[in-house]
Amino acid sequence: MTILDFLRMLRVNAKILIAGLLVGALLGFGYSLLQPRVYTSASTGYVTVGDGAGIGDVISGSTAAKEKAAAYIPLIKSGAVAREIIANNPEMGLTEGEVRSNLNATLDNSSALIYVTATSSTPEAAQALANSSLTAVAKVVNDLEGSSTVRVIPLEDASLNPSPVSPNTQRLVLIGAGIGLGAVLAAIFLRRVIDTKLRTRDDATKATNAGILGVLPISEELTEEKILLTNSDHISQEAIRQIRTNLRFVNIDDPVRSMIVTSAEPGEGKSTVSTSIARALADTGEPVIIIDGDLRRPTIAKKFKIDSKVGLTQVLAGQVELANAVRQFEDTQLFILPAGRIPPNPSELLGSEKMRQLVKELSHEFIVIVDVPPVLPVTDATLMSTAVDGVVLVGSVGKTRKENLAEAANSLRKVKANVLGVVINRAPRTGLGNTYYGFAYTSNTAYSSYYGQVEDGKKGKKKAKKK
Repeated sequence: MTILDFLRMLRVNAKILIAGLLVGALLGFGYSLLQPRVYTSASTGYVTVGDGAGIGDVISGSTAAKEKAAAYIPLIKSGAVAREIIANNPEMGLTEGEVRSNLNATLDNSSALIYVTATSSTPEAAQALANSSLTAVAKVVNDLEGSSTVRVIPLEDASLNPSPVSPNTQRLVLIGAGIGLGAVLAAIFLRRVIDTKLRTRDDATKATNAGILGVLPISEELTEEKILLTNSDHISQEAIRQIRTNLRFVNIDDPVRSMIVTSAEPGEGKSTVSTSIARALADTGEPVIIIDGDLRRPTIAKKFKIDSKVGLTQVLAGQVELANAVRQFEDTQLFILPAGRIPPNPSELLGSEKMRQLVKELSHEFIVIVDVPPVLPVTDATLMSTAVDGVVLVGSVGKTRKENLAEAANSLRKVKANVLGVVINRAPRTGLGNTYYGFAYTSNTAYSSYYGQVEDGKKGKKKAKKK
């Protein structure tokens, strides 16, 4: 995955990522509310040795005082000091272990100053604990020394700090947001890794080892029941024209005169693609004939709303002349040869020499497009692929499995078929997904505005753009 792919993925999943970040932040905030509040307070004292020692001696760093101060630091967390504090402050209600765990002391290396920090569940208790600790240490020290020449004298009393030091709500919120964002990113990457469906251009090219002829967006006018007959969907029309252009440049020295359109499995839109390509080629004024070679589930006649009782099967059987079976679509250069009566042996008919000869003869006068069944369920497409100049393979976003698409391409190449390329069908055309999938569709408004029209909401109404 390139950096650009990563950025596209982030853009596609921006809403999910933001949701994960917010949920994580809320969970972090909720967790902080459940944690006990901890308050802290600090006091300062100094150690003196001898009766004449004063604050000047402490600050200047009397060697004897510094040595004594360093020796007394461990006493702060001792049991003797804890018991002295409990005896002097019974109202705290603390155990010896709680007192020891809530006290901490450090020494100023350049002087005999001792810094004591106390923590508790209330700011008042923390203050009282910090102040009483120095007094308790002095008592324990004098008991140990057996004299009063060594003293621990409070220098700065502990102050009352109403703000808790724990939990750190801001830190927990940030950690929660990071975890939420990371979890969503991990899920997106995992989904991308284990996803077996066709999602991107790279998926199609890697599976088939063929180029992309074009991408058809999701459109109401590109369904199994309809054919693009109006000018209302500019994006779909432009996509089809691009496929037409790419087919012309597949082989400049030996232009393609006949092709089959197929897919790996049923329901991926091969018939829609074949009718769309046929109509687009006919719009240039070149004669095009589309043959319904799907003798199992024919749909071409239904799309063009013509009678399908007489067609390909009768022509191959010699029951009907070709001229009597072919229908012209309105006043265009597009001609249709319906499937005719469904035979009991579709594969034999499509793989017959008569079918090869028919395609060859028609290709002298027309561009021949044959809509055939999917590759994997039956052998019809594989048999027909050697009778035409090339194969157009159709894959549907979110439906076609990459492994099935790869298997279909391999099956065609095993019989020396010429795979012209892949048409990706039903691509996202709006929202954040369109650019990630690499289908180059911008919003309908932006596209239509370029051509002088703007769509009016979901109703599909068009308004002329003022210049």
